[in-house]
Amino acid sequence: MVKNFEILIPEIFPKNKIISGVTKRNLHLFPDKGFTISNADTFSLQEIETHRKFLAEVLCVEYKHLKFQKQVHKTDIQIVTQNTPNGLETDGMITSEKGLILNVSIADCLAILIYDPINEIIAAIHSGWRSTKDNIAGKGIQLLLDKYNSNPWDLLVYLSPCASGRNYEVGYDVAKYFPENTIQINKNKFLFDNQKQVFNQLIESGVNRENIEASDICTIVNPEYHSFRRDKDKSGRMSAFIAMLMDS
Repeated sequence: MVKNFEILIPEIFPKNKIISGVTKRNLHLFPDKGFTISNADTFSLQEIETHRKFLAEVLCVEYKHLKFQKQVHKTDIQIVTQNTPNGLETDGMITSEKGLILNVSIADCLAILIYDPINEIIAAIHSGWRSTKDNIAGKGIQLLLDKYNSNPWDLLVYLSPCASGRNYEVGYDVAKYFPENTIQINKNKFLFDNQKQVFNQLIESGVNRENIEASDICTIVNPEYHSFRRDKDKSGRMSAFIAMLMDS
């Protein structure tokens, strides 16, 4: 493993079964613009490819085992295998294959990482406000139930760092969809808690609240993480990733 590469590690998943994390900007290793795994205006495609391969080196896996999606802020979720090409237009991936690393690209949006320890299934879902509005979390849980007979109560879930309800300002055009999780701060501005909205959607889908770990890190104010709200077009993207370890 590459030394000094910083990754936030969830505590909810069993370490002998799951490898997971959220990459930080790692400015000490990438002092110009930070580490990124997805398209941003100030990063070339070559830089992104180099950074993705670097992540494979960090995780001590072959690059071909990393899966990336082209996120479109909708609610499509795809079941993927080793043979699935990268770049599918989707906002969620599910797999039963061990050793396959599912990546969600985030910079203020929320990543939802899920592990079914009974059926040995994982999911990685991207939930910006548009996908949250259409309950992509609930649709992901339903897909696990339909395809794999997963019991929502058994699922372990991690909610990543994201734009928090303390700092995520939106207009009425967004706030109107989330009356229970927005606070009006002036005539035209509201604070929206995307993570809390998704947390509640998971509970409504039957997930045990004791099985949900929600990061309290706000990407907007924490410089260790990319934030589009803070850095605009100069922002890169973190990877929130999850994989099931191969049997030894």
